[in-house]
Amino acid sequence: MKEPIQAIITVLALVNPVMCMAIFADCVKDIPRGEKEKIAFKAIAAIGVVLLVAAIAGTTILGAFGISLNAFSCAGGGILVWIGAGMLKSTQQTSNTVSPQSMGSNISLAPLILFAASPGTITGVITIAAAHKKHILPLTAIIGVVATLVILAVALLISTRMTGTLRKVGLVKEMITSYMGVIVIAMGVQFTLTGIRGFFS
Repeated sequence: MKEPIQAIITVLALVNPVMCMAIFADCVKDIPRGEKEKIAFKAIAAIGVVLLVAAIAGTTILGAFGISLNAFSCAGGGILVWIGAGMLKSTQQTSNTVSPQSMGSNISLAPLILFAASPGTITGVITIAAAHKKHILPLTAIIGVVATLVILAVALLISTRMTGTLRKVGLVKEMITSYMGVIVIAMGVQFTLTGIRGFFS
């Protein structure tokens, strides 16, 4: 029982549902509430596919391409730094007024998916799967991913009902986004340094 709990905590910390709520709120800020839930489930499905594939076949895929976990961690760190920089940049730009109808078909969930299912997160999932290979399937990693997806789904559904309120306090929202952007950059640097240290050790 100890290993599944550790896996859930690890994957949950890497996915960071609170941060995902903020990124999702920014992605769907101009979308009607009825569409937000559909978009939330699409995001969960995409993230789930990526993380479950990583848990089940991640080590095999990386091995086939000759890629080490340390190199993959460095790549994940770079992407997180890019996402964090984008969050900081978004608070410095004034967005044009766009109607919900024009945004609906062009909504991009790339920032959310790249953050929640980043190479850093995938590296963590693969590491758990590699460390706990007691069965044909890496059950510990799968349990960690599934539990995290359930919590993330609840968080995004809560976010769909909060975005309207958050838009009324633009200054506070910008401050929170800026702060979280710095945290994401720090996470990216940490992943990169960990990968470099592991590579040369």
